Amino acid sequence: VTVTVAREGQEPFDVTITREIIAIASVRSRMIAPGYAYLRISQFRVNTGNELEEEIEELTAENEAIDQPIKGMVLDLRNNPGGILQASVGVADAFINEGRIVYTEGRLEQTGLDFSATRKTVAGDVPLVVLINNGSASASEIFAGALKDHKRAIILGENSYGKGSVQSVIPLNNGGGIRLTISKYYLPSGKSISEVGVTPDIFVEEAINGFKINSEKDNQLNYAIKLFNS
Repeated sequence: VTVTVAREGQEPFDVTITREIIAIASVRSRMIAPGYAYLRISQFRVNTGNELEEEIEELTAENEAIDQPIKGMVLDLRNNPGGILQASVGVADAFINEGRIVYTEGRLEQTGLDFSATRKTVAGDVPLVVLINNGSASASEIFAGALKDHKRAIILGENSYGKGSVQSVIPLNNGGGIRLTISKYYLPSGKSISEVGVTPDIFVEEAINGFKINSEKDNQLNYAIKLFNS
């Protein structure tokens, strides 16, 4: 496709662009301190579980090569709007050995779903800290809530959004549709996250001045690092 670009003070010019499918990684990782890994999950997509496993395996191999085993992980779900339910279940399954992860209940029996762990852990018993904030919603809340209920991780940050409902689109004859809530998500403890969200174990507000996620001014991430070292 040819795009004409107009810039202030310049004559318009054409740029030819080739259309391609752009695959955006939903998991990024790095070492934040010797022995401590940081994994940011921006959204729960179809391949998020596989991406997470690959990142952990790569970090583990790199650290074993320098005789520095991973002693702790920070999983950053801040501003993660959610995504595919099954993807969040798969990621939670990577850290939980057994037990329920999430279930849904509605007025109709067929709207009920139940998901449990399958012992496919990839991080063993490595200590975990999960970062959340008000932008963490839906599938990210399911993940954080499941790890909190199983006491598998320390949840740190601010209260999550509280999007715990399941919608279904009912088509109308005029071509429109109605989005109707048919059930709600429930954590292993039986608590609903709808309109209440997940409460962190350690409440840490974002710094007022200069706060930026995954930077030197990220006071929540810095708190997590200090927590590991304490």
